[in-house]
Amino acid sequence: MDQRFSKLKSDLYEIIKEGIRFNFENPIFDMKRSTNEFIGRSAMVTKLLCIYSEGDPFFGVNINSQKEFWNHFVSQTNQGGPYLQNHKIIELVSKTYPELELSKLGTMLFEYSKLFMENKEDNSTMDSSNNFRHQLTQSLLKSPNLILRGAPGTGKTYLAKEIAKELTDGNEDQIGFVQFHPSYDYTDFVEGLRPVSNGDGAIEFRLQDGIFKDFCQKAKETQLIGGQDNFDEAWDSYLEYINVAEEKEYITKTSYLSVNSRQNLSVNYDSGVPGWSLPSKYVYELYKDKNYNKQEYYKSGGKTVLETLRKRFGLKDYVSPTEIDTDKKFVFIIDEINRGEISKIFGELFFSIDPGYRGEKGSVSTQYANLHETDEKFYIPENVYIIGTMNDIDRSVDTFDFAMRRRFRFVEVTAEGQVGMLDKELNIHAEEAKIRLRNLNAAIENVQELNSHYHIGPSYFLKLKDVDFDYELLWSDYIKPLLEDYLRGSYDEVETLETLKKAFELTNNDQTGQQDTGDNDADN
Repeated sequence: MDQRFSKLKSDLYEIIKEGIRFNFENPIFDMKRSTNEFIGRSAMVTKLLCIYSEGDPFFGVNINSQKEFWNHFVSQTNQGGPYLQNHKIIELVSKTYPELELSKLGTMLFEYSKLFMENKEDNSTMDSSNNFRHQLTQSLLKSPNLILRGAPGTGKTYLAKEIAKELTDGNEDQIGFVQFHPSYDYTDFVEGLRPVSNGDGAIEFRLQDGIFKDFCQKAKETQLIGGQDNFDEAWDSYLEYINVAEEKEYITKTSYLSVNSRQNLSVNYDSGVPGWSLPSKYVYELYKDKNYNKQEYYKSGGKTVLETLRKRFGLKDYVSPTEIDTDKKFVFIIDEINRGEISKIFGELFFSIDPGYRGEKGSVSTQYANLHETDEKFYIPENVYIIGTMNDIDRSVDTFDFAMRRRFRFVEVTAEGQVGMLDKELNIHAEEAKIRLRNLNAAIENVQELNSHYHIGPSYFLKLKDVDFDYELLWSDYIKPLLEDYLRGSYDEVETLETLKKAFELTNNDQTGQQDTGDNDADN
């Protein structure tokens, strides 16, 4: 107990001492690897920094409680975290407004942050498109699997990316993207065997993570705060040394290492006898757990490499992370999700994707679990959100089965709801484009075989910029081919297409009435 208490006192003293010196380059302030017990207790540490600092270089607000707001002032970095950010905000504001009394600045900033967050909610209703996006963001937070469905050209993919940016504060490293197609499968998405060169020109198959599993692993890793782990840095330095060294890097009297890839070392023998691979992930598991229970030849080779990393490349002892940051959100976008055979692509993740089974409670063994060198199961972390997009009228693919459909929340994106994009992109040409769009879509609904799912989305009218605002070219090159697909095989196909063209050209009988309706709708 005394030893534990002494450690706590020492850690608290060190973090306050270095903080009031503004020594944020100290490893203590490495938010991911610091072993200091108080690195994650930002509320308490910030208050103590305020108390023991000379002057007012900090303000007594826990920045982590409203990251979205404070990041508008100064972005938070891993080195220094909320403490460096707090200090930089004070410097920024005091430099910009030197007349402010610093002792009262903390209270002013805190009150302003509360007002900002409240106004953000209220002001979201001022712009219809921003409001819709904000509503969808809130829907995604409540239902982590969201599908945007609607007619072609309604801007579903663009909207998905905007939602992802809003949820991640625009950090592209926290956004993943893939487009499904009929030949896309489990090995692309989760994991599978991939052909790779072993460095000697020969091809061998290795198990590799798919795009979604890799994305989830990255999301898990960034949740971890504190601890100590510089394995990647030491490993990369070792690989670089092996690549440039003039002499062979022996691990026994008769075997030496060469670099196969960023993830693998090759063990070679002087005798020419075929060697074997030493993957970094096995060495890493041994680094975290010296009792790592795998084949002895991995353990022996791995232990030798670990000793080298420690003695020559600065590898520090592993310390488990002390906290989990659940605020950092990751968004994975699946464009045209219904064009793939979704049940086969997700496989056993059919279970884990259920919102009620996110996190470790939804862990599953993957199809290639027998090839894994660890017993760890895979799960989708709580901070991963999925947005899919789909066209309701895509006849080339099967629809979701009911069990998979139950795991997603479906939101319709209508052509009318997205016409606001024309104002932003077409400027003075927007009004005419909206009138033609609405008139054409009204005519489409009057066709017996069609309905609102077959509307023309406003994205098609953005093509006007590509054709120098020539509506005839827009019709012939973009809209007509789509409508021909809609009408193929229908009764009076030619006559119906001609009727739709007149609606597009505003020469049909309903032209005047539709213009009036369009103008009124635009004001709502």
